[in-house]
Amino acid sequence: MVATGDDRSTSLADDAYLALRELIVTCRLAPGERITEKQLASDLGFGLTPIRRALLRLNQEGLIRTLPRRGYQVTPLSIASVNELFQVWRILGPAIGELAVNNMTEQERAAFKAEEQARVQAEVVAGGDMALIERASETWMTLAEKTGNGRLLDMYVRLLGDLRRVFRLVVQDPAALKASKFASSESWAFMDDPGKARKSIEEFIDRAHRLVLEILLSWPSVAQAEVVLPGGGRAQ
Repeated sequence: MVATGDDRSTSLADDAYLALRELIVTCRLAPGERITEKQLASDLGFGLTPIRRALLRLNQEGLIRTLPRRGYQVTPLSIASVNELFQVWRILGPAIGELAVNNMTEQERAAFKAEEQARVQAEVVAGGDMALIERASETWMTLAEKTGNGRLLDMYVRLLGDLRRVFRLVVQDPAALKASKFASSESWAFMDDPGKARKSIEEFIDRAHRLVLEILLSWPSVAQAEVVLPGGGRAQ
């Protein structure tokens, strides 16, 4: 079967979307940064049409916003938006965890917990904070898939982009806490007792929320209403 021009255009748009989304959620395109179609096409090696389609999708997801006659801006983060993010995660996270663990047998839960703890510990020993954040993202994505609920998975995928942005920002502050503080053994308590899964995950998310705010509130940019990495730089 021969690919049509439309098929190739769609494929390029998908590739451009994935490339741009990764730059945004890893903060290599920083919150609040101004971007243009021509700049992105040049930097990423795509044509204007795939870039334009990718930006439309990212705008619909809330990761960028359109600036009339001025291009686009990576959606800024503020204390208010971070609070909203955690409020949504506190609704979705417990639902995902509760449904996922109840869909697993006791043996499956034990194996999953042991495997994930081993991977996390390896990252802690290696001192890989960024890798630890990505590991946690993958773990929660696996749990979302184990719910067997497509709508819940779709909602979490959308939420995940901003969660990654926030956590990757805070672990870059040299004066801030290490990502390993988000990966204590208490984080996995919900795997041991499905009946307490919801409460355990709520407590984990509340603890993470407090730790993130503790860091963000120490940054001078908070007084300006938008969260900016100290020094104004991009993520590494």
